[in-house]
Amino acid sequence: MSKEEFTEILDQAFDEGTPFIDFTEYYCFALIPKGGGDWLQVSYDFMEHEILEKKEIGGEEAFNQFCEELEKSLSTVLDVFYLNHWKEFKSTLDGSLTDKLEKSIEELKTNTDHYAENLPVVFSKENIGKVKDRL
Repeated sequence: MSKEEFTEILDQAFDEGTPFIDFTEYYCFALIPKGGGDWLQVSYDFMEHEILEKKEIGGEEAFNQFCEELEKSLSTVLDVFYLNHWKEFKSTLDGSLTDKLEKSIEELKTNTDHYAENLPVVFSKENIGKVKDRL
């Protein structure tokens, strides 16, 4: 059930805007826009083949979860992640936390090489297969 449910979530991830979907050897973490400033936060464990967490959250919590995932998780599993570049960009953000999240996702999408080599993040619906192949 979890694999099918997660596949369905991934298939609909780009319906309301650009999500943040990253994946490591062990798990996938996603923040998916749901409209009205709400986000679906979902984590999937590749080893256990199950959804670990699934909940709707507001923009403030979504931005905080995004930063935690980027700064504490991805930065430790990647061989190269320029955390100082990310923190410099983050310090320039203004607006609501939902706006900051959307701007951050766009920044990573357009300037990927500025932050990491081989950033394991899906930025287009056409590339969602990178995650589905691991299910």
